[in-house]
Amino acid sequence: MRRQKNRRGPIFAILALLIAIFWLTGLVMFVEKIPRAPATSDVTDVVVVLTGGAGRIDRGVELLARNKAREMLISGVGTDVRLQDLISDSDLSPQILQCCVTLGRAARDTRENAIEAAGWAASRNISSIRLVTSDFHMPRSLLEFERRLPHTQILPEPVSVRNIQIDGWWSRPGTALLLAGEYTKYLAIRLQLLLSHLLTRA
Repeated sequence: MRRQKNRRGPIFAILALLIAIFWLTGLVMFVEKIPRAPATSDVTDVVVVLTGGAGRIDRGVELLARNKAREMLISGVGTDVRLQDLISDSDLSPQILQCCVTLGRAARDTRENAIEAAGWAASRNISSIRLVTSDFHMPRSLLEFERRLPHTQILPEPVSVRNIQIDGWWSRPGTALLLAGEYTKYLAIRLQLLLSHLLTRA
């Protein structure tokens, strides 16, 4: 028995090493593919902004003001937050605020953001969405949105975060930890999609 246990030890160590190498390689590839700039400047039907990061709502307001979309959904807004708390009349006219900005209050995470946006889009003739969120959060957000809106074009509008510098991320422990966590969540969604696909075909 001791010999069998002694043999298993190196095998488990090799497997752990291979998994670690695979995970680290995937993390590097994940970071390299994080969008740093909008994919295109084309006009979309709507803008969807995910709350939770600085500059996201400002970017959505800018896009709406430049007529890059006809409506905007801000998803993940707290129940006690008013529209005036997020956007001032000097940024958008009261008419646009009233007709063209919707506050979504049902979502508490990225998955629920996508579900909320899909329900909102279902009541409108929407074929394209410009998705606004932080750059590091964009890959996971795109997965969730493409999963719930498979027939809708989703264009990324990444917002850079001042204290999170993706270039040279490996030399910044805080940024590296954030990206590692984001990558792990991304992998979990990929695994869910794969299992769902396999179960559907079974």
